[in-house]
This record gives sequence, C-alpha cells and structure tokens, in this order.
Amino acid sequence: MITEIRLGSDGNKNFDALERYAKNTGISIFKTCSLEGLTDSFHPALMENPFTVKMTAAVSMAFHLSDAILEGIFNQPTPHYAMHYNRVNSLLDDAALKITAIIQNSGFNAMPVPASQIIDKSSQRGYLNHKIIARAAGAGFIGRNNLLVTREYGSRVRLVTVLTDAPLKLCGPAEDGCGECYKCVSACPAGAIGETPGQFCLAKCVEQISKFQRLMFVAKGICGVCVKACEERI
Repeated sequence: MITEIRLGSDGNKNFDALERYAKNTGISIFKTCSLEGLTDSFHPALMENPFTVKMTAAVSMAFHLSDAILEGIFNQPTPHYAMHYNRVNSLLDDAALKITAIIQNSGFNAMPVPASQIIDKSSQRGYLNHKIIARAAGAGFIGRNNLLVTREYGSRVRLVTVLTDAPLKLCGPAEDGCGECYKCVSACPAGAIGETPGQFCLAKCVEQISKFQRLMFVAKGICGVCVKACEERI
C-alpha cells in the first residue's frame, strides 16, 4: 500500500521501492534520469511553475501496449486501439499519481506530467516530451518513426513522467539505433518517415492523424500504424 512506503536518503533503496510498486501496478519499464541539460526541452509554460526548477530528477514509466490489439491495425487505427490507447493513458496517469503520493508522503516534491496532453496545438507539444526523458533514462532510443524504441517492446509502449527532488538512483542513456530495420518507413500511410529520425516529417504525420481523427470512432489524434510496424526487439 502507498501509505506503507516511505522514501529516505538512500537513492538506491528509493529506486527499488518505487520500481517494485510501479511494476505491481502494471508498469512495464521503470527508469530514472537526472534533469541536468533536459529542462531546455520543457515547454515554457512548465518552466513558469516555480517548483519546476526545484526538480532534480525524472521518473520515466512505460506500459507495453497489447500486441494482440496492435495486430488488428492495418492502414488506419481501429475502435479497439482507440479505446486501448485512452485506457492505457489513464493507467499511466494513475500510476504517476500513486508514485507522486509516495514521494510527497515521504516529504519530497513530485510533479506528475500527463501521459497525453497537448497544450500547444500548433507544435503538438505537451509540457515536456516523454520520449526525451525516457531516452535519457535509458528506456530506449528515438527511432526513424520519431517514437521511442525500447529493447523489450519496440515502439509498442506509452509513456508518462514524474518530476521530483527525491534522492534516486539514476539510470544512464542507452546508445542504440534502428539498424537495418525499415518496416515503419514502408508502413507509414503519410510517407512521413525517412532514413533517419531527423528526416521525420511532423507536418505529414499530423495531417494524416487529423484525417483519422475525423473518423467516427477515433476521438484522439492517433494512428498506430508505425507503432505496430516497430515490433522488433532491438
């Protein structure tokens, strides 16, 4: 139970306690990283909060999406995937709230950042980029599809972040790459994916997602085609 967990000054013990709790709630990957050099990527609105500058570390959590549901995606998102996407985001936000409660109950500060919230529509940005945090924490790397690619699950994950000043063992980034895999390039219905992550065309991706969003059963701006394609365990 949350009330039975108390963090202290030992970062290793704190990490172990939080990871154990998170994985018991369904989280697939639990990582941490220092925020040094990462706050430049935060949205200005997040930096306006005076508590943001007090945060020294980030907890990055990932949930492994249902492979069975993803296999039902072909050229466009399905109603099944749309519902799954929403429920997974809710699970991640709930996990972030519980981790926040543990940290705060232990006398430290914590700030959960929603799994899926756009606050700047023109740039499709949230308060922070969960992928940047996850990459810095060693959960994976940014692939050609502009998504996080994990060793365990490919891109078949959703992410959430908690910022904190609690002492934590910090994980390091993992250097990796897509190698000779180009499945997402040929699968993308918008032709938005290039040879390198830097060649990814966000405008084409957003345009295609906007078309999908007009489908009766898709309320969120989702696609899932390249997520399905990235099934390789790197």
